[in-house]
Amino acid sequence: AAHAGSQTQDKPADTKKILGEIAGDYDFEFQGQGMVINFFERDGKLFGAPVGETPEEILPVKGSPLKFEVTPSTTGQLYELEFVRNEKGVIDKCVLKTMGSEIIGIKRPVKK
Repeated sequence: AAHAGSQTQDKPADTKKILGEIAGDYDFEFQGQGMVINFFERDGKLFGAPVGETPEEILPVKGSPLKFEVTPSTTGQLYELEFVRNEKGVIDKCVLKTMGSEIIGIKRPVKK
């Protein structure tokens, strides 16, 4: 039987590449409290959680490669996330929206 090669579908690889760019630690400040959220890619899916908490899968929003949403089981609230590229085309921040609040997370530089 012929297997469909990965060449025919370039979508998953694309997604993985974007998720790889997103992956990292982001510093959020919320109501005067600092919080670090770690995002990482596994099996072509995005996961994330505040450092030290159980990661949850962050679901892509259709039609927008840098938009995601998650409803953590801990709070049951919907969080919308949008990752933002800077003028160099590098993803360097995340806008987190929940219940009418907007929180900006700044990506920590990746240690080489």
